[in-house]
Amino acid sequence: MPFFLDTSALFKRYQVENGTDKICELIEHSREDVYISSLSVIEIVSNLKRLYEIDHLTTEQKFVQQRLFFYNDVEQFGITILDVTSDDIMKAEELILKRYMKPVDAIQVAVALNNFSTKPTFVSSDNKLCAIARQEGLPIFNPEA
Repeated sequence: MPFFLDTSALFKRYQVENGTDKICELIEHSREDVYISSLSVIEIVSNLKRLYEIDHLTTEQKFVQQRLFFYNDVEQFGITILDVTSDDIMKAEELILKRYMKPVDAIQVAVALNNFSTKPTFVSSDNKLCAIARQEGLPIFNPEA
């Protein structure tokens, strides 16, 4: 069963947090394919830039290294980036009409629901998002649990 990582889970690979070890293990050693949305690409870069430029928790050099580390992972471990399509946007709207959720979260769940013949394991460290994905029939893995 493939893995679909949302940004909250993927970010743990580049900034040490609770669950980092599990995400590193999944990316480095999974026998299953790993997927992310194109939205996650920009969210990862934005979050890393925030750590440097806004929060002053890292340096510019560290930001550059973390960003390169991310792109290296995509290439080295064959992480597939799924483009967000108009079908995904429509599915995200459908999800929001069922229950309130942040637009970016709705898009992540929609991409996971729309792009696989076998439901992927939805990987997220956001408990609310995990609950919604589970309600939509996706198997869940929370690296913080």
